[in-house]
Amino acid sequence: MLRLMQHDNRQRLANLYCYHRLIVIFNIGIESALALIGVFMIIAIPKLGETIAPCFEAAEYFIISTIKNGKEVKSEIVTAAGCEGFGRVRLLRGNKVNTLICNGIKNFYKDLLKASGISVYSNVTISANEALVQFQKGLLKQSNLHSDIVDFSYEIPHEDLICWAKEFFESHGFSVAIVSGQAPFPIDLIASIECPICNKLIKVAICCGGHTYRTDQEIKEFHHSATSKYQVQVYIYPAARAIRQYCREYGIELIDPDFESINIDRQGKGRIPILQGPIPGHEKAFNQEGT
Repeated sequence: MLRLMQHDNRQRLANLYCYHRLIVIFNIGIESALALIGVFMIIAIPKLGETIAPCFEAAEYFIISTIKNGKEVKSEIVTAAGCEGFGRVRLLRGNKVNTLICNGIKNFYKDLLKASGISVYSNVTISANEALVQFQKGLLKQSNLHSDIVDFSYEIPHEDLICWAKEFFESHGFSVAIVSGQAPFPIDLIASIECPICNKLIKVAICCGGHTYRTDQEIKEFHHSATSKYQVQVYIYPAARAIRQYCREYGIELIDPDFESINIDRQGKGRIPILQGPIPGHEKAFNQEGT
């Protein structure tokens, strides 16, 4: 037993030494070094035909490869649904991806991935197979540029929030209409669902944050615009502490699109999905027994 432990320790030290020398001598990335010395790495590449998809957020499918000892031991194709980046970030997390090799990617999603511990090799324009081969050999270099798709703003992409919110509410049985001059600023979407108790329509005003640089002013304006005509107001934005407080003060429900357990925790406390309620006149719908 002691000999086995000593052997394991020597192997760990040898791996660490190799890992260090690979990085210093060959100037390769940490991920490539780990793959070369035998650590499992899971790599995701968004594809368009045989090439790397030009835009991470719009990629229809990913090839996900598992690498050990510098060789690919498993490969599968995973379909990405939706029209925005949040679902794709969750897709990579769910598949325990360590590294993304892509072409263009918005700064917001790159930062989101990095915060999740996923390394990003961007601006890669060669074929997907060649990119994987170069990564395995330690030849692929991470871009030093912060921005790949030039967007001059590090705020969350507003159009992606709208797309995500529409799909999210529709997937839970709501009818959703995109506002185009029919409702006051800053309402983006109007969702509706029939109350299961009284069969009356519940109307929900949805504001996807990012209209202005001041979220506190945006939330205040949203409250004034939506309170008189809509039973529920929902604000879609990453749930920072200050934003939670603003929404609480104005009685607005906050949904964070990056909340990983959202499909579990936002099922609603009663028979109406997503909404946390209660809604005046529809309190019974938020009672677990519906009585």
